[in-house]
Amino acid sequence: MVIALVLSTDMSKHMSLLADLKTTVEKQKAFQGNVINLDSYSARMQILECIIHAADLSNPTKPLKIYQEWVSRIMEEMFRQGDQEKQFGIEISPMCDRETACIYSTQIGFIDYIVYPLWETMAELLHPGVQVLMDNIANNRNWYVNAKEKEEKEVNKRNNSIDQ
Repeated sequence: MVIALVLSTDMSKHMSLLADLKTTVEKQKAFQGNVINLDSYSARMQILECIIHAADLSNPTKPLKIYQEWVSRIMEEMFRQGDQEKQFGIEISPMCDRETACIYSTQIGFIDYIVYPLWETMAELLHPGVQVLMDNIANNRNWYVNAKEKEEKEVNKRNNSIDQ
């Protein structure tokens, strides 16, 4: 069981975990109201796997300063991987090139396509206790959107002053 739970953090399983969780939530709501039936081993494992997976992807649910610290650490790890790939002459993995990666865009996409859909579904299981987490996701996304827009304006301003 522990091995299966650890493997549930593998991002290659994200879409299938999310789809299965959505199906389970919808079935349970349709047949038993807001109570999730955990009578079977497979139902318990599925929910446990999703909880572990959501915990692994929980940094955007934290207050902004904590989230930013984790973003910094994770991006540095990814950039070091990209540096090694570059050093060995192999193709640099997506988002691992420190010269071209846009951290703002990376985080916006991560929230929009990975974190929010998962936590939105988890919220149906854990509601209302996760509202503060959902609020943090929205606030953190807004911060990255605003920071990206600000950076783009500054770049455009510099480019316009160079052109003139």
